[in-house]
Amino acid sequence: MQRLLILFTSLAAFTQAVQAQPAPPPAEPPSPSTEPTTAPTTAPPDTAKTPDIPPPAPPAAPAKPTEELPKRLSVGKDSPGAYFSPGLLLQGWFVYDETVRKAMTGDVSLSTSTFRVRRIEISAGGEIVPKLVRYRFMFDPSRVRDTLNTATAVNAAGMPVTVRTPASALSTLQDFYITLQSDIADVSIGQFKNQVSWDGFNSAAKIIMPERAFVAALVGGQRDLGLRIDKTFPKFMYSVGLFNGAGQNNFDNNNQKDVGLRLEVYPVKGLTIAGMTYDSIGYRSRSGTKDRWEADVRYENANVLLQSEFIHDRDVFADGAKPIDSQGFYVALAYLMKGIGDGKWKGDLQPVLRVGYYDPNTDTDVDPSMVAASSFGGNDERTDIEVGLNYYVRGHEMKFQVSYDRQQFDQSSIKPANNEVILATQVWF
Repeated sequence: MQRLLILFTSLAAFTQAVQAQPAPPPAEPPSPSTEPTTAPTTAPPDTAKTPDIPPPAPPAAPAKPTEELPKRLSVGKDSPGAYFSPGLLLQGWFVYDETVRKAMTGDVSLSTSTFRVRRIEISAGGEIVPKLVRYRFMFDPSRVRDTLNTATAVNAAGMPVTVRTPASALSTLQDFYITLQSDIADVSIGQFKNQVSWDGFNSAAKIIMPERAFVAALVGGQRDLGLRIDKTFPKFMYSVGLFNGAGQNNFDNNNQKDVGLRLEVYPVKGLTIAGMTYDSIGYRSRSGTKDRWEADVRYENANVLLQSEFIHDRDVFADGAKPIDSQGFYVALAYLMKGIGDGKWKGDLQPVLRVGYYDPNTDTDVDPSMVAASSFGGNDERTDIEVGLNYYVRGHEMKFQVSYDRQQFDQSSIKPANNEVILATQVWF
């Protein structure tokens, strides 16, 4: 018993002495050349003198990638895989126009400035039967301001006033069509653009200046009701259309129709060469008969963009009247400088130069019948010299544009030159 008491007393004293000792300094890490890559499977020979080396921590699990938001919404009950995809294009402008007229007392500057909602395109499309039936529609509420009716009314004081009201809310309907798809042809029925002008035929969200070139805006991008057959392949594209010829949202009131054909080839990467014809068929002497012929080329590769169109028109403006021939062209050159700026505002900067020309009557220098037309004012030929600057914050999805357009005419004494500045911003998806 006495020996047991002595043993417990000795153990207690030894334990207190060990606890009172300072902790040994941490061992220096081994050099990279001798550091083991894995923890040893057996203890080192002298475990009493060498502290254990903890095994390396397991590698951290990779962060879970952020889930991408769905771009398509599943729709339909009887067609698995059917989807609905909405879209939006918003363009806001500030426009400044200045015209300097000659007067007896000297030059008179007439200038106007206005803020403008240029486009509010609300669209959606998708497939109701995957890879077989596609659809699309698009409204633009801002277009209700494009055409205004002018009426004379009387105010409360009995004085005459001029009232300007939108012509029709129906002008807001832009596109609507249903497409039957196949490997060699997509057949669409509804309302869509005709094939005139590369700039007009393609999306307004991707044009290289706030506004299209004058000749492209004048005769291109026109919508009509009809039937279209088209298909794009790796090396070429074709588009054939049969239209009412009565214009956007209008039923036909005669048997005359318009037919269009557009062919594009892509011989090398970035290069598009195209030709187009658009003609009225039947009742060729009727007012509204029109013919369009076009050739265009577009090259976009690396940082360089070159784009040009030539369009020749023939129009009958009155029943039985002689057709009027007109023509125009433009050439545009742009260069993209990437990675400009810092942070969220880092984007791409693109200076643009565009020169255009339009002759509304190739048979005469001054057409008296055009004197009242606001676009010409009696001047036959118009030249546009434009410079612009685009800043792409997120490509075409978010960009700022500024342009200056010098519009001048041959008969400057009848219609002087006009200077136009446009500041534009765009959001698109």
